[in-house]
Amino acid sequence: MVEESTYAEAVTLTEPESLPVERVSQYSVVSKAMEHHTLMNRFDSMKRNMTEAGLEFGGRVLLIGPPGTDFEAFSHHLCREVPLKMVRFKLGEILNESKRGSELLRVGFEFSRMNSPVVMLVERVDTIAPSNSDQAAILLDEVTRTNWDEEEVLVVGTTTQPSKIDAELLSAFDRTYIIEGASLEDRVRIIEQILKSREDIDPTVVAELTDGWSFASMKRLAISLFMSETSEAGQIPREQIEEIIEKSGVIPLGNPRYLASVIRRTVGTTQPPLDALNAEYPDDFLDQLYLMAVGEDYAGTQRVIEVLNDGMPLSKEDREFLAKHPYLLSGNPEDRLTRLLRAKKSSDRLQRIMGR
Repeated sequence: MVEESTYAEAVTLTEPESLPVERVSQYSVVSKAMEHHTLMNRFDSMKRNMTEAGLEFGGRVLLIGPPGTDFEAFSHHLCREVPLKMVRFKLGEILNESKRGSELLRVGFEFSRMNSPVVMLVERVDTIAPSNSDQAAILLDEVTRTNWDEEEVLVVGTTTQPSKIDAELLSAFDRTYIIEGASLEDRVRIIEQILKSREDIDPTVVAELTDGWSFASMKRLAISLFMSETSEAGQIPREQIEEIIEKSGVIPLGNPRYLASVIRRTVGTTQPPLDALNAEYPDDFLDQLYLMAVGEDYAGTQRVIEVLNDGMPLSKEDREFLAKHPYLLSGNPEDRLTRLLRAKKSSDRLQRIMGR
C-alpha cells in the first residue's frame, strides 16, 4: 500500500463544489465536453446491454489542439455537470528527475480509482510520457486498465504534439477530440464575457482582427482591453481598435507566423503586416523569388520552410536567412512546399540547359 504522503506528491484532488461556477472557458472545448457528457448518459442507459454483449464504453479521451488551447475547460465542464471530482498530476513532481516519475504515475491512477467517480486529468501527455520512455510504457498500462465502466474513472489526456507520443498510447484512448484553434465564435464569446460592461468595444470587430490567435492569447488581450480607458465618444472605430491591439503588448507567440515576424524584427528587419504579404508578393513574382532563393541555397530554403511549417523555433542561421527572404512567410504550409518543389524543378532545368 502506498503511503498518503506519496499520493500528495503525485496528484491534487478537487471536489466539484470547489470548482468555480463562473469560468472564462473556450466554447469550442466546452462543446466537446457537452458531446461527451451526452455519450456518458447514453452509456448509463445502455450499460446492462453493453455488458451482456461484452462491450466496453471506456470513456478515455484524448484532446489535441494547438498551444494556448483551453483544455481544462473540458474537465471543468464535466466535473461541474455530472458531477465528478477532478484529479490531476503535479507536473513538477512527475518531471522531477530526482523522483521516480513512473512510480508517481501509478500512484496517481491508484488514487483516482480509490476516489472515484473522478476525472483523471493527464496534461501534456507528450511531455510526461514521451515516445520510447519508461513513463510512456507505464502510462499505457494504466490508461488501458482504467475505464469508466467499472472504476468510474474518466481519463482525459491533453497534448499539443501528438507526434511525440507512442502510437500504442495514442490508440489506447477511446475517443479523440480535435480542437483546431480558437474559432471566431470562441473569440467573440470571450470578448463578450470579459468586456460585457464595455459598450464602446464591438466584440465582433476584435474577433475579426485576431484571426489565428489562441484562446490563451485572446484572454490576455481581453484583460488588456478591460483595463483600457473607456471611450466617452461612443463605439471605438475599427481602425482605432486595431491600433489598440497592436499597442497592447499581447502577441500570439504560439502561432508560428507571428513568432517568425517577431524574430525577424529582433534581428533588425521590419516585417510588413501578415495580411499584406500576399498583396505584396503576387503569385508570379513569388515563383520568381522562390527560384532565386533555391538557386542561391536550396538546402537553406528547404530547411527554413520545414521549420516554419512545423512551427518549430528558428535558429540564428534560419533567422538571418528569413530576413533576406521574408516572402517565405507568405501562404500556408502546402503553398510553400508546392512553390519550393516547382522552383527546384525550374532551377534544375536551367542548370541542365546551361550545362552545369
